[in-house]
Amino acid sequence: MWDDLNIDYEVAYQRNPLKIACVEKAISLLQSGSRVLDVGCGTGIPVSQMLADAGMEVSGCDVAPNMVELAQKRIAGSFVTANMIEFQPQGEFAAIFIIYSQLGLRYSEFHAAAFKLAKALQPGGLLVIGQSPSDEKVPENDPAFDETRTYADNFNLPFWGKPFYTLLFSRQGQLDFLRSMGLETVYDNVDWFKPDHPKCDAEHQQYVIARWSGDRPLSEPKPLPKAME
Repeated sequence: MWDDLNIDYEVAYQRNPLKIACVEKAISLLQSGSRVLDVGCGTGIPVSQMLADAGMEVSGCDVAPNMVELAQKRIAGSFVTANMIEFQPQGEFAAIFIIYSQLGLRYSEFHAAAFKLAKALQPGGLLVIGQSPSDEKVPENDPAFDETRTYADNFNLPFWGKPFYTLLFSRQGQLDFLRSMGLETVYDNVDWFKPDHPKCDAEHQQYVIARWSGDRPLSEPKPLPKAME
């Protein structure tokens, strides 16, 4: 699906002021030359491009080979084809960006991937998350919610005019998930954005930046997936 969307996806989302503001905030908290990772980088625009233009050492991964090829050709950095479940980060990073990279995942998959990636942060490192919170989309009594109402799993959130089953955290649930690992929230913004494409509806979006102080080891995020309880 992502390879088919390709440039259309880039054009529809590249001018998102919420995403741009979040990345600009993260850049302001980093030193030039910092090693950063863009998970689910797509074509690299705008996130990887903004980071590279700010003087960061950029690595990225994405499940769509055609998108990765575009990133390789146009942006200074190292980009590979891999999904976030299988991707193994090498070394430590000053910031890891997971901006709408959880689309299509189940909670158990994202739980493991997020913990794996967070453990690749250097002390003082940032974990940057973008997602569509469940608050405006999932009915209060929907069975997709977990018992703690932290997240809705496998919820049908139509995308590009078609049914699409994905993971959605509530706004507070996303913050609690990150804090349960031992991360401190330094930025949290929620607002509406309308992608520049007729097939896309306006989206309620949340952008969070959380910092790991490095004072103590990270903890496995809560809640645990049901199979692990």
